[in-house]
Amino acid sequence: MKRLPRFGFTLIELLVVIAIIAILAAILFPVFAQAREKARESNCISNNKQWASATMMYLQDYDETFPLSMGRRNNGTWATDPDGVPFVADTPANARTNSAGYVAARQVAWGNAVQPYVKNFQLFQCPSGGLFDDLGWTAWINTPINTSYSYNGLLQSYPLAGVVLPSELPMLTESMGRGGLKGWQSANPFLFCPVNAACIYKPTGAGGTCVPGNGGTSGWFGFVATANVHGQGMSYSYADGHVKHKTLSTQVVSPGETDPLKEWIADYDKNQLPNNSWWDGCHQVFFTPDWDRRS
Repeated sequence: MKRLPRFGFTLIELLVVIAIIAILAAILFPVFAQAREKARESNCISNNKQWASATMMYLQDYDETFPLSMGRRNNGTWATDPDGVPFVADTPANARTNSAGYVAARQVAWGNAVQPYVKNFQLFQCPSGGLFDDLGWTAWINTPINTSYSYNGLLQSYPLAGVVLPSELPMLTESMGRGGLKGWQSANPFLFCPVNAACIYKPTGAGGTCVPGNGGTSGWFGFVATANVHGQGMSYSYADGHVKHKTLSTQVVSPGETDPLKEWIADYDKNQLPNNSWWDGCHQVFFTPDWDRRS
């Protein structure tokens, strides 16, 4: 008797095929994830580059003087809290933003000041950004934008010619980690300028002595999420306009110490959030325009 041809798989054959597919998936899925994250990193670098180029164009139009890192309040004092993006009069108006003078004063801060050279607020958000903090204030902003990039506030009103190493001084960073703010732009670090007068960075004196008055000290808003935005680091732009991915030493936990010539965070916690920064008593030295990293 002639045997009929057999169609289909035996159970053993089927299990072997499933095992092979599972092995291939285990190998390829991480590769696909890495490729996807690499694409996001490239997109983020492109966004950062456009903001950096816009800032450089601003410099050329304003006598090579860096834009403000903060706006001013109704009484003329400096506002260290974040500025809205875009910052417009709210509807309905409220006591905080219904003053046309107040709105105009806050529009001169970095993100709003250089936006005419970019014409796209959506470029503020890194595609890898996850957690965005609204600070409880987004009801005061008509169209809140997610912002991933922070301006080096120590550059406020500072002359480009006064920067010792433009190619090594951070100008824009993802300083809030894998996240950012919703509806607000931040400067990290930011100058303390409590007096209604000019506000510009002042170098720290001998022995860590802070210069009195505006610009002699500065502060930091802190990270919203892990410092590793892309792989083991984040994107930086520098005061000469170039942008690159910067690797961070997030595996260095207290009591370890990073290299102060290479990054501003001294050590991290187990969640890759900063524990301590390199500080001279008045400013975060990595962001100071007069610090010579060659020494």
